[in-house]
Amino acid sequence: MKILLATDGSASAQAAVDCLLRFPFPGDSEVTLLTVIDRDVFKNEGVSDINDEQQNALKETEKIVQKAAQELLEREAERLRVAGWSESSELRIGHPAEEIVRVAEQLDIDCVIVGSHGMSGIKRFLLGSVSDFVLQYAPCSVLIARKPGLLPNESGKAPKSPAIDEHARPLRMLLAYEDSVPARQAVEFCASLPLDKQTEVTALTVLPLITLYRQDIRQRLNWLWLEKKKQALAALEGVTQQMGRATPHVEAQLREAADVSDEILHAASDYRSDLIVLGHKGKGAIEKFLLGSVTARIAHHASCSILAIRNN
Repeated sequence: MKILLATDGSASAQAAVDCLLRFPFPGDSEVTLLTVIDRDVFKNEGVSDINDEQQNALKETEKIVQKAAQELLEREAERLRVAGWSESSELRIGHPAEEIVRVAEQLDIDCVIVGSHGMSGIKRFLLGSVSDFVLQYAPCSVLIARKPGLLPNESGKAPKSPAIDEHARPLRMLLAYEDSVPARQAVEFCASLPLDKQTEVTALTVLPLITLYRQDIRQRLNWLWLEKKKQALAALEGVTQQMGRATPHVEAQLREAADVSDEILHAASDYRSDLIVLGHKGKGAIEKFLLGSVTARIAHHASCSILAIRNN
């Protein structure tokens, strides 16, 4: 498997490296480290009457930034080598989001890993808009990494997390499923991974309710709605059996909610999930309810990492 890891040295990018090292990618996977120097850093358009001294200062600044970026790549490469990864590095100058997608296309990457957001100054390219762009336009699967946390409780305050080593406990995956082609591809991908036998997987289907004028009550009583629930439960049983070949710790849950994305987010909080996995078509396409805006909303608001599987 060919993986592209975008890094800028920020805490968010460090979370991406941590996610790479913890996630059970196939043993023969190769990773390419990428850092992008934003071309806007060196723009002097509109600046008039720049003298030789100022021009030399700009060139020296460019050298410093490039040196810092190269040193960053070398540090991260050494960390991956120590962990047993086969790696290579790419240093690009351009629009960060566009360069990430371009490199993914050029190298025929299977999965891009990015942090959810970055920092200011030199280390500023992994901002939310960049991960949004990559999620939408990358030609492959995208893993948006963040350190796991908990959603706010009813008081609006974030509850305290137990003082435990997140890497010491089993990986917890929430597999959002709705019996579409992208969702089935996501299940196939997860089932093919060399999961640790302690990995915990929850397969979740959320049926969207229409609550306007109490239509939710009518839906629950309607025979068609009951048939949809029956079919959804049968599909979840199939997912459980398929994932059971990768890890014995698999359970399925069917929920009903007015807002599908909110319910997935709440489920991730309930299970203290490290990762939400879902199928994704990308590029603005929407098929049923786990694509397009729902995927983007989960990517924005999840308190854990998300993996959007795209198999074109």
